[in-house]
Amino acid sequence: MARAAQPELRILAAVQPTQAAREALAGLLAKFPAARTDSDARRLTERSGAAVYVALGSDALQQMLEVGPDGPVLSLLTSSEAYHAIASAQSVEHRRLQVTALFAEASPAQQLALVRKIFRRRITVGVLLSEYTAPFETQIRTAARGADLDLEVHRVSVSDNPIRALTRLASSTVLLALPDRAIMSAENVQAFLEATYRRGMAVVGFSAALVRAGALASVYSTVEEVVAQASLLIEQLAGGQQPVPQYPAYWRVAVNERVARSLDIPIDHEARSLNSPVR
Repeated sequence: MARAAQPELRILAAVQPTQAAREALAGLLAKFPAARTDSDARRLTERSGAAVYVALGSDALQQMLEVGPDGPVLSLLTSSEAYHAIASAQSVEHRRLQVTALFAEASPAQQLALVRKIFRRRITVGVLLSEYTAPFETQIRTAARGADLDLEVHRVSVSDNPIRALTRLASSTVLLALPDRAIMSAENVQAFLEATYRRGMAVVGFSAALVRAGALASVYSTVEEVVAQASLLIEQLAGGQQPVPQYPAYWRVAVNERVARSLDIPIDHEARSLNSPVR
């Protein structure tokens, strides 16, 4: 009996991809040189034959799900918040699509484990949640218990000023930053970080870019690590499996040395060398 052909890998990227998307695309093409790439989801889905689809970034995911491909979809470089918002907004027909994700950010459990390693004692971690991240509250509380940390949670409405909401985290030593469009955006990130700095509140999470902007530290994944995990998920999808949406399994720690010195927070080698158990 003839062996069934492997599904074709089809990768959707934005017309003007980010640097991370360009690097991820190059990494995927190095591992899957026969893959097809395009910036138009319809052109990809009109190709004949079985396929596995990869959407690089939230715009690509949105476009892919609107078209409704006939094969499984893997979302890359999209935050957990954006992924769930896009997936839940699909029509009833398109919700039957096979869609999974490798989220752009490390999990709350990984970020809170880093907080514990940095401070080496039980402290209170503040979290601001909007309607977009409220569904993750149970997960965050479970992660805080696992790290032996106290949690101070405050809900922020879309109409609230998130920077002013920081005053309600009076007991918190650290703010756990989440990718949340209603809390922290490209427009307010610098003002937000300056406000926490004035309060003497360290910020941990959610990316290396945020650390460069003024957060204390974060667990993050390199593009190479994302591509390595994505390759395994693509092979599972091609084999008929349906992996669940997941956080990066491979990660490392970024530290802003200037902020650590200014806040007088010593970060030892054990915290700096915290990384994923498997490489």
